[in-house]
Amino acid sequence: MILPMNTILVVDDETPARKELRYLIENTAAMSEIIEARSGHEAMKLFHTRPVGVAFIDINLGDMNGIILAKEALKMDEKLKIVFSTAYDTYAVKAFELDAVDYIMKPYEQQRVAMALLRAGFDTNQDTDDSKEVSTDLNWMAEKLKKLSLWKGDRVILIDIDDIVFLAMEDRNCRICTLNDEFISHQTLGYFQQKFRKNNFYRANRSYLVNLDHIVEIQPWFNNSYSIKVKNYPQEQIIISRNTIKDFRMLLDF
Repeated sequence: MILPMNTILVVDDETPARKELRYLIENTAAMSEIIEARSGHEAMKLFHTRPVGVAFIDINLGDMNGIILAKEALKMDEKLKIVFSTAYDTYAVKAFELDAVDYIMKPYEQQRVAMALLRAGFDTNQDTDDSKEVSTDLNWMAEKLKKLSLWKGDRVILIDIDDIVFLAMEDRNCRICTLNDEFISHQTLGYFQQKFRKNNFYRANRSYLVNLDHIVEIQPWFNNSYSIKVKNYPQEQIIISRNTIKDFRMLLDF
């Protein structure tokens, strides 16, 4: 049964993740009201003051475990639909013990968000032939676009892909270093490697994706490997993986 238009709550203590999920939900359930909570306690206040149809809850909140939050919310409204949204899969069993309708992983994908809403009973307005054609056009434009949208505080900054010097995985996040600034993304390095597959980016090792246009020096390293230096980041030491040395030397012809 399809639920009537209802309120969807997004609970996440990280602003970029919360905004990204909201955007994907809006694309799927445009007629619904979407509200946000930055913490477990803020979400509890909302549950007490207004009806919520579906709650997307991050498990690792700053002030409360999302599983505990869901349990308390269900005590107030047993008809509430819970979707857990998290970067970890270790809580899946506990989540479904609460009869959660879905468990989606970061980085989010539009199709998985749509599926979660369908399982929660929302009409997701599946693509018509016209919308599929528009979607194809947008995909083509996105591939040609030389910009990347990144969160900086509560703003979205558009940067030129060519200005990215390198990307590095740190503590489950991706540090994106440009010629003039640094950003943090919750996407994986593999995600950006695929996204930049038509640009001059090289996977130096498991932790680094480097823009070849910004390499300024190559130095011999231990075990017949190499260390590279990049523009504007003289202290950054990037080691070429031994598995890719042959391809790297062939690529730069040395």
